[in-house]
Amino acid sequence: MSNETMVEIKHLTKEFEEKKGGLFKKKRQKVYAVNDINLKIKKGEILGIIGESGCGKTTTARMVMRLLRESSGEIWFKGKELCRLNDRETKKIRKEMQIIFQDPYDTLNPGMRVLDILMEPLNAHLSHISFKEKVNMIKDMVEEIDLKPADQYIYRYPHQLSGGQRQRVAIARAIILKPAFVAADEPTSMLDVSVRAGILNLLLNLRKRMGLTMMFITHDLATASYMCDRIAVMYQGKIVEIGQTQKIIHNPTHPYTKALVSVVKDLNYFIENREKLIRDGEVDSSQQTSGCPFSMRCPHEHERCNHVQPVLTKLSGEHFVSCHLENKENFKRQEEEAVNAI
Repeated sequence: MSNETMVEIKHLTKEFEEKKGGLFKKKRQKVYAVNDINLKIKKGEILGIIGESGCGKTTTARMVMRLLRESSGEIWFKGKELCRLNDRETKKIRKEMQIIFQDPYDTLNPGMRVLDILMEPLNAHLSHISFKEKVNMIKDMVEEIDLKPADQYIYRYPHQLSGGQRQRVAIARAIILKPAFVAADEPTSMLDVSVRAGILNLLLNLRKRMGLTMMFITHDLATASYMCDRIAVMYQGKIVEIGQTQKIIHNPTHPYTKALVSVVKDLNYFIENREKLIRDGEVDSSQQTSGCPFSMRCPHEHERCNHVQPVLTKLSGEHFVSCHLENKENFKRQEEEAVNAI
């Protein structure tokens, strides 16, 4: 892994409008799926984004991959600002950026053979090479994802494959153009536990052989700790903590991260002490406050948390956290700014 930045996200925001009220008195309320996040992904790194369903991690990945337009902010890839590209320019750069979707059952056309599924990206981006060359590329890629011999698989339809084999084909479709960057959106969550390790190891091997840079989306901290160099923890559209994987696992700082780690380390302890770690509830973007996004579920009472939004503050090295209780220096600085404003 190098220090060169491949992907940089600046103040990325995605908002939706939600209608509330009765039949004749409906109000439009802005709901932030992703709220002013900043991220850097280094070349050759796997950055994990972890959080509960609805926290904004998949929306973030879809905006980076240009499958969803942002409301505001910037996305830079290898020195190019993607948000300013037109459709033609976006198509050119798509060869270098690919996504692996969560559900292989939905993302593979049931009426197409594996050969046809893998032929599509080649026809779209490598129209200048012959059909025979494309078939040879497909066979090489199918064996690369450990479906051997390739001739036994390329003429099958998705329903003739197991769930794990289908996801391997989905991975092959994403990497057959040899992209520089891949977003993997919970690629093992729909699979049996027995085949998940094989898919994770395949992704790690492909990263090593191809030099891939990856954004790995998951709700499972154990999977993130196995796969990722760094982990960003999201809650209600905000990044609340980010740092080296070992720092996050062994020295979690934000109350939400502490609760997630506790579940993985000792489930019995988490169940017995749940009220001390996290209040009951779930991610609800419609209940956004002007203060900390986690304030409604945080076990630590503090008036400031309900009214002032914390900012990511550096703790040490590449470890950042967004929490008033931890960022004492930041707390003091904001108090001084408030006094000066008066």
